[in-house]
Amino acid sequence: MIADMEAFLVSTGIVALAEMGDKTQIATVAMAAHYTAPLMVVIGTTLGMLIADVPAVFAGDKLANKIPMKLVHSIAAAVFALLGVATLMGAGAKFGF
Repeated sequence: MIADMEAFLVSTGIVALAEMGDKTQIATVAMAAHYTAPLMVVIGTTLGMLIADVPAVFAGDKLANKIPMKLVHSIAAAVFALLGVATLMGAGAKFGF
Protein backbone atom coordinates (compact mmCIF):
# COMPACT_ATOMS: atom_id res chain seq x y z
CA MET A 1 0.00 0.00 0.00
CA ILE A 2 2.79 2.45 0.84
CA ALA A 3 4.64 1.54 -2.37
CA ASP A 4 1.45 2.20 -4.36
CA MET A 5 1.05 5.63 -2.75
CA GLU A 6 4.72 6.40 -3.41
CA ALA A 7 4.28 5.47 -7.09
CA PHE A 8 1.23 7.73 -7.25
CA LEU A 9 2.88 10.71 -5.57
CA VAL A 10 6.17 10.46 -7.47
CA SER A 11 4.49 10.03 -10.87
CA THR A 12 2.08 12.90 -10.16
CA GLY A 13 4.89 15.23 -9.11
CA ILE A 14 7.22 14.35 -11.96
CA VAL A 15 4.55 14.66 -14.65
CA ALA A 16 3.27 17.94 -13.19
CA LEU A 17 6.80 19.39 -13.22
CA ALA A 18 7.61 18.01 -16.66
CA GLU A 19 4.43 19.45 -18.18
CA MET A 20 5.00 23.00 -16.91
CA GLY A 21 5.79 25.14 -19.92
CA ASP A 22 5.38 22.13 -22.18
CA LYS A 23 3.64 22.47 -25.55
CA THR A 24 0.60 20.72 -24.07
CA GLN A 25 0.28 23.34 -21.35
CA ILE A 26 0.71 26.15 -23.86
CA ALA A 27 -1.97 24.61 -26.08
CA THR A 28 -4.24 24.29 -23.04
CA VAL A 29 -3.77 27.98 -22.22
CA ALA A 30 -4.61 28.87 -25.83
CA MET A 31 -7.77 26.73 -25.76
CA ALA A 32 -8.85 28.21 -22.41
CA ALA A 33 -8.40 31.70 -23.88
CA HIS A 34 -10.33 30.77 -27.02
CA TYR A 35 -13.28 28.93 -25.49
CA THR A 36 -15.63 30.32 -22.84
CA ALA A 37 -15.93 26.98 -21.04
CA PRO A 38 -12.75 26.51 -18.97
CA LEU A 39 -14.12 23.46 -17.15
CA MET A 40 -14.72 21.72 -20.49
CA VAL A 41 -11.14 22.58 -21.53
CA VAL A 42 -9.86 21.03 -18.28
CA ILE A 43 -11.96 17.91 -18.82
CA GLY A 44 -11.02 17.65 -22.50
CA THR A 45 -7.29 18.13 -21.98
CA THR A 46 -7.29 15.72 -19.03
CA LEU A 47 -9.11 13.09 -21.11
CA GLY A 48 -6.67 13.68 -23.97
CA MET A 49 -3.69 13.12 -21.66
CA LEU A 50 -5.29 9.93 -20.34
CA ILE A 51 -5.84 8.66 -23.88
CA ALA A 52 -2.18 9.33 -24.67
CA ASP A 53 -0.69 8.10 -21.38
CA VAL A 54 -2.70 5.00 -20.42
CA PRO A 55 -1.43 2.84 -23.30
CA ALA A 56 2.14 4.01 -22.58
CA VAL A 57 1.84 3.03 -18.91
CA PHE A 58 0.54 -0.44 -19.69
CA ALA A 59 3.09 -0.98 -22.47
CA GLY A 60 5.87 0.14 -20.14
CA ASP A 61 4.64 -2.24 -17.46
CA LYS A 62 4.64 -5.18 -19.90
CA LEU A 63 8.05 -4.34 -21.37
CA ALA A 64 9.81 -3.33 -18.14
CA ASN A 65 11.55 -6.67 -17.64
CA LYS A 66 12.15 -7.35 -21.33
CA ILE A 67 13.95 -4.20 -22.51
CA PRO A 68 17.05 -2.72 -20.85
CA MET A 69 16.41 0.75 -19.39
CA LYS A 70 19.50 2.11 -21.15
CA LEU A 71 17.89 1.20 -24.50
CA VAL A 72 14.65 2.94 -23.48
CA HIS A 73 16.61 6.09 -22.53
CA SER A 74 18.52 5.98 -25.82
CA ILE A 75 15.35 5.64 -27.88
CA ALA A 76 13.67 8.48 -25.96
CA ALA A 77 16.73 10.71 -26.47
CA ALA A 78 16.75 9.94 -30.20
CA VAL A 79 13.03 10.71 -30.55
CA PHE A 80 13.43 14.04 -28.71
CA ALA A 81 16.44 14.92 -30.86
CA LEU A 82 14.54 14.11 -34.07
CA LEU A 83 11.56 16.16 -32.93
CA GLY A 84 13.88 19.05 -32.09
CA VAL A 85 15.53 18.94 -35.51
CA ALA A 86 12.14 18.67 -37.21
CA THR A 87 10.92 21.68 -35.24
CA LEU A 88 14.00 23.72 -36.15
CA MET A 89 13.44 22.82 -39.80
CA GLY A 90 9.84 24.11 -39.62
CA ALA A 91 8.01 20.79 -39.59
CA GLY A 92 5.04 22.28 -37.69
CA ALA A 93 4.73 25.40 -39.86
CA LYS A 94 1.68 24.17 -41.78
CA PHE A 95 -0.06 23.61 -38.43
CA GLY A 96 0.70 27.11 -37.21
CA PHE A 97 3.56 26.17 -34.88
